[in-house]
Amino acid sequence: MDNGLFRLDYLSPTGFIGFWVLFIGLIFTGIMFYFVFFRLNEDNDSYKDRKREKLEIERQKERIAKLYPKEN
Repeated sequence: MDNGLFRLDYLSPTGFIGFWVLFIGLIFTGIMFYFVFFRLNEDNDSYKDRKREKLEIERQKERIAKLYPKEN
C-alpha cells in the first residue's frame, strides 16, 4: 500500500486539518462538560412545576384553615 495516494500527513495534529479537528473537538468537549456538570445541577423548575407547587401550598393552607376555624 502506497501512502502517497492517501496523504495522511495533513490529518496529523501538526497538519492543517488535524489541528482544526483537535480544536473543534476541544470546544465540543468543553461545551458538553458545561452542559453535563453545570447546567444539569441548576434547579430550574418549569412553569407547570411552579404552578403545581403554588396549588399545593394553597390546598395546604385551606386544610389548615379547616382544622382551625375562626369563630366570631
